[in-house]
Amino acid sequence: MSRFLNQANNNLEFHNCLCENFDHKFYDWRIITLFYTAIHYLKALADIKGIDIGKNHHEINKNINPKSYKPSMGLSGGAYKEYNSLLQYSKNARYEGIDTDIETYELIKKVDYENSLRHLDNFRKYLISKGLKTE
Repeated sequence: MSRFLNQANNNLEFHNCLCENFDHKFYDWRIITLFYTAIHYLKALADIKGIDIGKNHHEINKNINPKSYKPSMGLSGGAYKEYNSLLQYSKNARYEGIDTDIETYELIKKVDYENSLRHLDNFRKYLISKGLKTE
């Protein structure tokens, strides 16, 4: 199993720990773990294909965006949208901060989290269709 797939599985294990131990809390961290699961799945597929997609978010985005000039591993438009949605939810969870009471914040992040779950599921299915083996 590749180091990237190992990291994706580690991220999912942490996500599951959060879900099992904190039923209605830490939706921001759940979102973040889902995004990093997606990025490590992406890196695992690139590794299988022998493609360098970059080391940081900017390089990776440039190399997977189907609208970039000569992306090294361009995704379909739909898959790129799923990935980009996860990225945006993760950035919001990391950098927006709490500008309301914690209960309202958790309710807002819960909706974002539920959307992130859907985006990761769709993105994972796409990557599997392109040759990723998640086990």
